[in-house]
Amino acid sequence: MMEQEAKSVDGAEAAHLALKDGGAGLITGVPGYPINRLFSILQDDGEMRAQWQFNEKIAYEMAVGASVMGGRAAVISKHVGVNVMADPLITSATHGLGAGVVVIAGDDVGALQSQNEQDSRWYGKLAEIPVYDPSTPGDLYDAIIGGFELSESISAPVLIRVTNEVFGEKGDVSRKKPSVPHKKLDKAIWGYTMYGKRQKYLRDGWNYAAMEAERSQLNRVEKRGPVGIISSGHASALASKVATSLGLSHLSMGLVNPFPSMLVNDFLAGLEYVLVCEEASPFIEEQLSLPRVKGRLTGHLPRAGPLDEASIRSAIENIDSIGVYQDIRPETLASRGYAVGRCEGCPYGPVYEAIKSLGVPVSGDMGCSILAANPPYSMLDAACSLGSAVSTACGFSQKGIAMIGDFAILHTGLQALVNARLNGHEALVVVFANREAAMTGGQALPDIAGLLKDIFKEDCIIQKSASLSQEKVKSDLEKLLMAPGLKLYVITASCPPGHKYTRIKA
Repeated sequence: MMEQEAKSVDGAEAAHLALKDGGAGLITGVPGYPINRLFSILQDDGEMRAQWQFNEKIAYEMAVGASVMGGRAAVISKHVGVNVMADPLITSATHGLGAGVVVIAGDDVGALQSQNEQDSRWYGKLAEIPVYDPSTPGDLYDAIIGGFELSESISAPVLIRVTNEVFGEKGDVSRKKPSVPHKKLDKAIWGYTMYGKRQKYLRDGWNYAAMEAERSQLNRVEKRGPVGIISSGHASALASKVATSLGLSHLSMGLVNPFPSMLVNDFLAGLEYVLVCEEASPFIEEQLSLPRVKGRLTGHLPRAGPLDEASIRSAIENIDSIGVYQDIRPETLASRGYAVGRCEGCPYGPVYEAIKSLGVPVSGDMGCSILAANPPYSMLDAACSLGSAVSTACGFSQKGIAMIGDFAILHTGLQALVNARLNGHEALVVVFANREAAMTGGQALPDIAGLLKDIFKEDCIIQKSASLSQEKVKSDLEKLLMAPGLKLYVITASCPPGHKYTRIKA
């Protein structure tokens, strides 16, 4: 593997270079924060095949198809998207792969633009696959290059967890020219039972990955004094500054699963106290149940959210305490000072007003309809995940309204609509068809109005927003609520140019 001259880039560009140098023939993904900018960079590279897909399960299954035929593939998704791809992701470890597959999961620490704060590293435990948690652009580059190679060695996927801070960090990257083998799936795997496949993977694949974790150059140790820090991901950049300034020992972990127990135990030997710095959950800390290990679980660090240098220094000052009380004050719209409202000039204003005036149960999801949970509407009863509005409304005790966008329909909502029709569920589905994934970055979508009309026939009404008043929408919806069964009310419109969500006083 030949190295080229080091280059200073940010994390997103480092990932781009690694995918290019690593020979990723297929790159799939689904829009969302914080991975949109990386995908835009990949799509702007005319030599790379990078395409958005409608959902993460589709995206990952395409990667499996490329892999078994001998082509390296990458799947790029936000953290909650890993939930959607979990079925094929977990199964593929024992199914077997050919060429390397890496999943780049963008975690939203602090839930800035997501429905939860979720730590993707736990999927390594569940799926029994390697997980990298790089802290710098150089480490991210090496994790992707090494991830492809490790994936091929164990015939299973590798997950690389990143955050917006890692994407934005600048640092040196030493580009490499690795050989890219054309490795197809070994069909001998079909001679094993499902149980036998797992036995084989644990013996050959997982054991190899465990050895790699112990010797990985992305796990770095500096012994300086009797107090130490163990860290991973973006927290390692913060911890490194604190450790250097205070003369602390430091283990920076870039490959966190399989857990490198021997390396960690060697680091712990002789240390009086160790602080575990990680975002956003105690993934490493929970595997070190020792009285001298402190972190989020002991209250030395906040239980949730991002870390900063001040919180790490405060934890070190109290490192000899058994536990530290953290006064947790959950953030509210009022304490933050603002809520997110519709874009100025949104064509769906009359529709929101009409739905609110009906006084019926309303479900939304993680598309634009989630904004109806905020003032001045404050009318959502539930909004769980992208595409969930239809099924949630089908569970209401009375006929209510599901508010859903066209991207959510294509993501997972269409199956829910067909299920509702087949099972005779009572629901009125209001579809906001603006032909873009407006909440996640404005990616273009096909016109689904005709498709819905073809499937649901007379139960689907299509209207143009420009011709609708609040009174007209309310009248139409009242009639559809009175009618039995599933009804669709599709409103076509275009978002205003340069649209941006407004901030309103909470």
